[in-house]
Amino acid sequence: MKALEIALSLIGFFALLFLTYVTTKYIGNRQLKTMKSRNISVLETIMLGADKRLHLVKAGNSYVLIASTSKSVEFLTAVDMDEGEINEDNTDDADSRFDFRTILDKYSGMYRAKKQKQGLPEDVQASENQQDEAGFRTNLKRLRKIINKNQYIEVKKDGVEVTNDK
Repeated sequence: MKALEIALSLIGFFALLFLTYVTTKYIGNRQLKTMKSRNISVLETIMLGADKRLHLVKAGNSYVLIASTSKSVEFLTAVDMDEGEINEDNTDDADSRFDFRTILDKYSGMYRAKKQKQGLPEDVQASENQQDEAGFRTNLKRLRKIINKNQYIEVKKDGVEVTNDK
């Protein structure tokens, strides 16, 4: 009698887990379908702080730079980009989906690399830090280039700057 109760409890528990799994998959797929768009896509996002982000958005045939915080979204500027400047990795893929496995592998790999880095000699760590800094500087130069390409600044005689920014 006791074994039958334990077996039924286990069957009920696993049935509940299975229903939770199926429901989660169903809701996730529905959410994914509602979020897809043919005309609007976020090409790149850069985190500027805890809740501050900068988004490069393609809307139709134009590109815009948008800043977002937890409380607001603000249009910064329209961006003129050549099709050659856009990475092939950022193209719209109708079948692109959120893949938890790749994110888990990415961050677990970063953890392993950090642990291995602690055991490396200081000169190797310094060269890796220089490479990280060079990548950051390259991205910063690209952002400045995009902003400067789309920004018009005029300095009047009294020293006041007038821009085309809104």
